[in-house]
Amino acid sequence: MNKGLLQIAEGFAMVAEGYRKMASEGMEIPKDIQTEKKPEKSNTPEKKISITEVRAVMAEKSRAGKTQEIKQLLKEFGADKLSSVPEERYEELMKRAEVL
Repeated sequence: MNKGLLQIAEGFAMVAEGYRKMASEGMEIPKDIQTEKKPEKSNTPEKKISITEVRAVMAEKSRAGKTQEIKQLLKEFGADKLSSVPEERYEELMKRAEVL
């Protein structure tokens, strides 16, 4: 067996022995360690993507020679122009456009 794996196994054995000793002595894990802390929710609402931001990404891709891909992407969203795409789909559209 690999020497490194043996060292890891020995380390786990030492940890397990330490837990056994703590349990036999009646020690308990402090409550603040027992429960996982839930991440605090941010009071700031998620930023919505604006049509201007989407337009900027799509214009950049178009200037880079991806005009046909941009047109096809709009068709996939059921639109012939950006203003026809529903606002709630801007984020998805922008993410897909960025990877073109």
